[in-house]
Amino acid sequence: MKKKLPLLLLVALLLTLFAAHGVHPVLSLPPSFLDLESEEISREDLLQERYYRMVDEKDGRVILVTGRRIYPGDEYITADNRLYRVVGVRGYEARARFLREVGAVYEEREGILAFVQQLLAGRVAPAAAGKKAGGDGKGKARQKAPEEDLDPKSAPKGLIGVYHTHNAESYVPTDGTDSINGKGGIHKVGDSFVAALQEKKVKILHDETLHLPHDRGAYRRSRVTAEKLLQKGPDVIIDIHRDAGPASSYAVKIGDEWLTQVQLVVGRQNPNMQTVRQFALDLKNTADKIYPNLVKGIFMARGNYNQDLTPTSILIEVGTHLNSREAAQDGAALFADVISYYFYGPEEEGKQAAPAPARSPAARPGTGGTAAPGGINRVAVRNAFWMLSLTAVLAVAFYLVNTPLAVVREKITPWLAGIAPYTEKGDAYLDTAGEYIRKGAVALAAFTQAAVRRGDEALEPVAESIALAARVLWEKTVVVLDSGDKYLASFRKRVEEAVATVIAKIRRLLEREKLH
Repeated sequence: MKKKLPLLLLVALLLTLFAAHGVHPVLSLPPSFLDLESEEISREDLLQERYYRMVDEKDGRVILVTGRRIYPGDEYITADNRLYRVVGVRGYEARARFLREVGAVYEEREGILAFVQQLLAGRVAPAAAGKKAGGDGKGKARQKAPEEDLDPKSAPKGLIGVYHTHNAESYVPTDGTDSINGKGGIHKVGDSFVAALQEKKVKILHDETLHLPHDRGAYRRSRVTAEKLLQKGPDVIIDIHRDAGPASSYAVKIGDEWLTQVQLVVGRQNPNMQTVRQFALDLKNTADKIYPNLVKGIFMARGNYNQDLTPTSILIEVGTHLNSREAAQDGAALFADVISYYFYGPEEEGKQAAPAPARSPAARPGTGGTAAPGGINRVAVRNAFWMLSLTAVLAVAFYLVNTPLAVVREKITPWLAGIAPYTEKGDAYLDTAGEYIRKGAVALAAFTQAAVRRGDEALEPVAESIALAARVLWEKTVVVLDSGDKYLASFRKRVEEAVATVIAKIRRLLEREKLH
């Protein structure tokens, strides 16, 4: 009996806990736990004007103020094309590190190694895209010869899909509130965007399906809407939102008119991320030529935003809840000009205008953003290569598993006998390559010595990655530790009662043992 007491104690404790609670613990977590991974600030934060701020880690200069949560690893391209990456977040302040200036193409790597890496990864070739865009492959535009055509011809008008994941979003100065349960002010902004495109004879599918409430499940519900739009074969689908933050963060004067800027958002957690990011950069470069400073920036944020459905999908934020809706409608109308110009060229034939940036593979129908120069689909090539390799390996394995060892030995013995004379000569065949091997060894030794001399400098990229990972892990740990007692509070009393009950039962069992 005494040997069974520990097991009985464990079983009794578990049964008592689950019987007392009645449901699985995960299903009864407080709602605040489920909001930890939300992509936006809470309504309480919005009303108290607690926004996220992205600041330069060197001088503390404010880069971005937003109602969207910021996480380590997020990136931001500013209006003047400066690329920043978030290296740490404390509270509502995110520290960002300047990486480089971005040209016409986000990626700037070139050469055969970059091509092979992109081929295996199924990504767009930046060098090729840059040259196609009239550049030198390094993001720098080359000078056009006088005889080159500066008036791109208008393309046939296609179809554009528009929808709203967060239907309730509204504008306080005009709508009287930041959120309306139904079609909020953001639908009026969508109407202005659609009307501006329709004036240019562009066909529009404006789906105003409601995806209420405004919570984490809204993107799951709007995914159905996006899929329905894609069945119609549009050139692009656009999810129109508004941000949260001070009105000044989006207010801009273009010409003689005050209106709101537009911010492009790219989800980092989707397989089309690189292609959608380049698509967003193409749109920004087009806007910079037509309406400088209209596009506020490009936010590569944590999330998916249904952009895995197609590489020509973009989320735009038009102003904040503290801008007037009229200013947002004007900004959306100008951005409609950008979309029309990017996809279909200038509105009037013969109109003198700056050439639009060449459409990247993200915008080529049928390629999914994976077409290599020459029209080769890299994803298809990569998949075919791996399928053939896997088939070959499986065929060899199947043969070896189903063939007796004696038969295998009998079949390979003649082959081994045939190559034996060559293997016996050994060094004779290596003499011609010996000099190259020695030179390679000397070069490798020199490279290794140089790397050792550089020491910390050579290890700095690795150290930065480790430090970033450690910071992310620490911040997650702090969140869990800070909220630990709150999540366990509902169980503490039941646990104490269950333990007391089990101890009482054990005492009775022990007393009964003594009596016997």
